[in-house]
Amino acid sequence: MVSSIVKSLKKKILVGRRRQTILLIKRPLRQWIFSQAIEKFGLNLVTRKELLAQRKKYHVQNFSSGESVIIDKPRQGSDEMPKLTESMGSFTLEEPLVFEVENAKLVGPAAVGFDRDGSIISEIISGNLKSLSRLPARTLVLKQLPDFTTPQIDVACSLVNPTSMGYFTWMGNLTRLEGIEYYQAQTGIKPELIINSHPTRWQRESLRLLGYEPQDCIQWNGSRIKVNRLVVPSYRRVQQLISPSGCHWLRQRLVSNLPVKGSEKGDFSSRIYIVRTKKTGRTITNEEEVLSILTQLGFVSYTLEELSFADQVRLFSQAEMVVAAHGAGLANIMFAENLKVIELFGSYGTAAYFVLSKMLGFDYSCLVSDPQGKNQVSERYTDMTVDIAKLKMLLAEMLSSDRQPLVKSIDEPEIDEQQLVDS
Repeated sequence: MVSSIVKSLKKKILVGRRRQTILLIKRPLRQWIFSQAIEKFGLNLVTRKELLAQRKKYHVQNFSSGESVIIDKPRQGSDEMPKLTESMGSFTLEEPLVFEVENAKLVGPAAVGFDRDGSIISEIISGNLKSLSRLPARTLVLKQLPDFTTPQIDVACSLVNPTSMGYFTWMGNLTRLEGIEYYQAQTGIKPELIINSHPTRWQRESLRLLGYEPQDCIQWNGSRIKVNRLVVPSYRRVQQLISPSGCHWLRQRLVSNLPVKGSEKGDFSSRIYIVRTKKTGRTITNEEEVLSILTQLGFVSYTLEELSFADQVRLFSQAEMVVAAHGAGLANIMFAENLKVIELFGSYGTAAYFVLSKMLGFDYSCLVSDPQGKNQVSERYTDMTVDIAKLKMLLAEMLSSDRQPLVKSIDEPEIDEQQLVDS
């Protein structure tokens, strides 16, 4: 029995190592193949600079202003998380554009866009030319095949993301719809949306809340399609930094479109703690202790997987403070108006939600359970144990500027928050 378990474990370890090795080989190989293919086929790239130089050809329109953003030091935690320190600085986001590509083609799994001359439109693949190295090489093979039977549509916009379609990426992608709506206001034409195949529940619900019925969208099949007029709104991000004005636009649109039925604003606590289910990983081993402190301060725990997308928007739109383990659920902070954020890390995590918090002007701190852990080097997520003493100190500090009494009945004594966290 024991020997069979050991054999099974060894097999899993070997399979895991084999997969990691394949990935390490596959990525640079794919990058090399694609770069060689581009050179062989003599493909050109239509960059943002070239778009602006040919504004009439591509019907380029600016629909908002450029932005300057400063990501400064968090209240606490940057010394223990190098990735946060690396993300600080001043950043500039260029004016967002929306433009047309006539007689275009979308090709391959990542829906790479080509103009009538066969040049790749860089703004369709996130505007970052480095993204080309991550695209499937068979895109160029498909492009070279005869297209007599390739289907054709009139006016469309692709929201297919070439590299990832996780929750955080999807929310950032939705900010591009502001450009589509500007185009529609100027032309009176509403482009068909092309989205990834098999959209998730939250993708469908978010589209519906923005006025786009998922059944009316075209699910991308990874092959080819001709588009008479391909409408392209530029990506509104630089690395992990999403446009603040784009986030504000998305928040306003989603909140204003929330249906009346279901949970109302008053049903949610303004102090929220996000619970991660065991299947999502990165659980907090001493969560009962954490909750014991938080519940006395008026925090209520929520499991986001149990809420509809609309209720997640409701929850965060009225939140004043959130405590959560590092994870995609924190992308919802872009629906908040004025927020205090405490992010809980194991020994590894990205700076995405730190950057998002600072970009939106929120008060941000983090606690790292294992700041010297080996996982910072190996970039592996693990479960975490929160330092309760540090959590109490941080709560006291962050709540000191927010001394609003908790909701209570007339007969209940006032809660001394400072005494609670000091105890």
